[in-house]
Amino acid sequence: MAALPIALDETLDVAPDEVLTALIVDDEAVNRIVLGAMLREQGFVVVEAENGRNACDVCRQAAPDIVFMDIMMPEMDGYEATRNIKTILMPRFVPVIFLTAISDDHQLRRCIEVGGDDFLTKPYSRTLLRAKIDAALRSRGMHRDLAEQRDALAQYQLRQFRDMEVAKRILDNVASQNRLDSPNVRYELRPMETLNGDIILAANRPTGEQCFLVGDFTGHGLPAAIGAMTVHGIFMSMVAKGFSVEDIVLELNRKMCALLPVDRFLSAAILELHLDTGLLKVWNGGMPDILVRSGAGRVITRYASENVPLGIVPPRDYAASSRSATLAPGDQLLVYSDGLVEAHSAAAELYGNARLQAVMDTPGPAFERFDALLASVGQHVETAPQSDDVSLLFVVCDPALAPEAAHDDGPATVSKPPGTWRFQVDLRADELKAGEPVATVMQVFDTVQGLGPLRTPLFLILTELCSNALEHGLLHLDSGLKHRANGFAEYYQQRQERLERLVDAHLEIACQHVPSGDGGELRIRLAHNGAGFEPALIPVQLADNAGLKGRGIRLVRSLCSALDYEDGGRVAVATYRWANAAPRSE
Repeated sequence: MAALPIALDETLDVAPDEVLTALIVDDEAVNRIVLGAMLREQGFVVVEAENGRNACDVCRQAAPDIVFMDIMMPEMDGYEATRNIKTILMPRFVPVIFLTAISDDHQLRRCIEVGGDDFLTKPYSRTLLRAKIDAALRSRGMHRDLAEQRDALAQYQLRQFRDMEVAKRILDNVASQNRLDSPNVRYELRPMETLNGDIILAANRPTGEQCFLVGDFTGHGLPAAIGAMTVHGIFMSMVAKGFSVEDIVLELNRKMCALLPVDRFLSAAILELHLDTGLLKVWNGGMPDILVRSGAGRVITRYASENVPLGIVPPRDYAASSRSATLAPGDQLLVYSDGLVEAHSAAAELYGNARLQAVMDTPGPAFERFDALLASVGQHVETAPQSDDVSLLFVVCDPALAPEAAHDDGPATVSKPPGTWRFQVDLRADELKAGEPVATVMQVFDTVQGLGPLRTPLFLILTELCSNALEHGLLHLDSGLKHRANGFAEYYQQRQERLERLVDAHLEIACQHVPSGDGGELRIRLAHNGAGFEPALIPVQLADNAGLKGRGIRLVRSLCSALDYEDGGRVAVATYRWANAAPRSE
């Protein structure tokens, strides 16, 4: 006769057509017959075993849904059998109800310890049996639900892990475009999670200056990683186009305000370093003090945060201010996130500024200090869990360690056919204070004619012509300042002060392009209403330079096919010719 579907409490987690199997383990045949009849009445399929060893074999074949276990049996008692059955049936939860006539607390406790779930006292009562089965199946249902939730959570975590790994590979590929492999640079990034909330970027301007960004997002994981990718794109692009530190800061703040939630922001430090002159420009918005370590081996300067982090103040109200200084050859820069000084030991003691200062003040070669700092932090933290992302950037001001120029895969090829076009930009005092005319003109070149591959020489020409007109013609600065100790910093400090006071100034940039064969001729005319000079006094050849004065004019002459001055030096006309190279033969 076929077993009927089990007819139990409707609240139990049992499907309407589900047939459950019960295993009775008892060395007394009478007990098995009596209990088996009662369980069949409940709708169970019943299987039997006369001892614990036999019960283990039955479990391997029948996989019961509930087990009724006697305690005292030959060959293997109920205690050992229960242990083995729980192992055999894992990961399924199968309730075990001990059949007992004893009431000894010690033995009952042992039943629970080996994995028993309930007791049924002999002789058997139908009412009590029904209640025990109901309770056991409820437990079985809850364990099954928990197992399903556990498996679903494990699958979700696996998908999250895989997504994080993909995101990390994407970020690593993006980061590979960095210029952090320069000989004068060392860095360390230690994420607390798979994705980093800190970011370190490095790029070179067209004129060769090294630019760095070290940032620390509030929060960790994917939101910070998305923000980091946005920062990477803006920073690398604007540095390559020659924008100033201040312009980069303003654009990053605009983007962070649009991208980040109100409770998130980006603390960052941006630096621009001229290795040949030692000129350093620093912008610090919410990062710990930037340290300058002298070649003699001590911290000589700290650049504290003087700006609001990015993404807090609306763009219309945000002002970016930077500081300038002149580094000596061998001086070192250390920029780090607060995760460094807040790294804690197993005893919850922070690493702190005192330990950092002590390591950096210790005499020794530059890069040994960086290695010593990493070792010092490691010794302090030991096995304590990481509580925040940690980032360090270490830069040595040494012209001998200047990075090589970006690899050139061949002659630059302009992307658009040569065309005839012209445009003019007129700048007054307010525009000169607020804008970056060179980067703006470069964008027009690339948009109209696709001259991006020629960015470096064109940027140099425009930069030198504009700097000469602004700094000497309109601001009346003396290049002789650069010969003094800390002269470059003093020169650019005066430049900023005079620029802020500038009134009644006019700078005009007119560009005209005409096709010429497979290329073209670009004529750049730059005029201003400031002081003039006598061009004949400037040597024609760049190699004739014996100092810092007038070097820009000779550099422009070396790049252009012609450079002429009019109106007493107030008007400069530069002619630059370009041509696409012939296709290479295979």
